[in-house]
Amino acid sequence: MDTEKLIRDVVNNVIRRLESEVPQGETGAGQAGQLDIRKETAQKEGVVRTGEGAPGRKIVCGVSVRHIHLSREHLDILYGKGYEPKILKELYQPGTYAYQEAVTIVGQKLNAIQNVRILGPLRNKSQVELAKTDCIILGIDAPVRRSGDLAGSSSAVLIGPKGAVFLSEGVIRANRHIHLSAEDADYFGIKDNQEVDVRAGGPKGLTFNNVQVRVSSDFKSEMHIDTDDANAAGIVDGTMVEIVDASCIAPIVSQVADLNHTPPSIPDGSFAGEITDSNILKSMSVVSPIGESSLLDSKVSSEQQTEGNVAGSKKIVITVEDLDSYKESGIKLSSSVILSPLARDEAIKRGIKIM
Repeated sequence: MDTEKLIRDVVNNVIRRLESEVPQGETGAGQAGQLDIRKETAQKEGVVRTGEGAPGRKIVCGVSVRHIHLSREHLDILYGKGYEPKILKELYQPGTYAYQEAVTIVGQKLNAIQNVRILGPLRNKSQVELAKTDCIILGIDAPVRRSGDLAGSSSAVLIGPKGAVFLSEGVIRANRHIHLSAEDADYFGIKDNQEVDVRAGGPKGLTFNNVQVRVSSDFKSEMHIDTDDANAAGIVDGTMVEIVDASCIAPIVSQVADLNHTPPSIPDGSFAGEITDSNILKSMSVVSPIGESSLLDSKVSSEQQTEGNVAGSKKIVITVEDLDSYKESGIKLSSSVILSPLARDEAIKRGIKIM
């Protein structure tokens, strides 16, 4: 076989096919030049359009680090009545910005994450957006939600320089979503609130499913994912990803293996463990709703509560060491009872009822 002749024939066939696809009155060079101009313009706008009818639909991806949107009421508590936050920098989406101010978030494990950036403008309701890793550190089981869907979401304590707030709901893990301009949505054939699949390339490339698309003439086209998703795919700010059709892949239901098929976990000390020292617990501050805080014992027996302590103002922290006391009665959860994650797992193993 003449390999060199075979290669020449293949190349010539490809060239003839490309030339036959050029519309009448338009040369191949002219078409390529126009396509390059379209690509260059689209990249500046956060989108790469690969030509009419072409399947490629690329969009720039932004990585959202944990942050918080505050209401006017909560900003007044955390930073003082009438405080006006200062803009640190404009963000990619028009009309949005990062403030210089930040808050501390405390979760059920009594661990804290400091310097959580406040984003503007202010909203009607406060909303905290965390990644799953942040939730593990704080001991918060935050649901995956669309922005603004806060009913029944998780709680946390917010601490600022002037006060503290107990946020009864508003902590979420933001869903993967795309801000799409009306022009790009029309070009891509995508409607507002449609869910799409997005593919990321690279050595850890993967396909993101269930990506909500939000369409507005005020948007600049951009995808948003949290730091956990970004790290899993090796994505940094500005990485180009592609909207694809993964409908050919049969959807599967999320499930966990039974105990007989669960691989043993590797002990990991990278996250702060459970706090069991009673002296440390007693020195912790528990913050009451709407900024009223006092230094309270974190661990109070039921006998102490009946001796004149105000109901609801004391917090009972149940750890693994306390489980023997609840063998018969079970554990009744309420706003004044904190059951540590390790104690919950151990209680389930021991067959202790959690009500």
